[in-house]
Amino acid sequence: MVDARMQGIIDADEERVSIDVRGAGAVGLQLAGTFTGTIQFEACIEDGTFVALNMVPSNSATAATSATAAGAWSANCGGYTTIRARASEWTSGEARVTLQIAANGGK
Repeated sequence: MVDARMQGIIDADEERVSIDVRGAGAVGLQLAGTFTGTIQFEACIEDGTFVALNMVPSNSATAATSATAAGAWSANCGGYTTIRARASEWTSGEARVTLQIAANGGK
């Protein structure tokens, strides 16, 4: 399963958008829209226990595990089964989330 895409909307606390990354080497994440809140980048291996995932923004080399504004990020995802974007706190607005996997290419 390579070159798959998942899209969704986050507009409240604890909402999430996830993608199955088995067989992929890289994942890209794009946030669009106007919102006030924090979106965590997370990954898990099979048992459903999610951990923070370092993702690199398209305009920097400094990795982050969360975002508070629109933008694009990428990461290596080999070995994980699921990557997700999760609202850890939310005040207002709507974030349009797109997750895209590829065979390789993460930072």
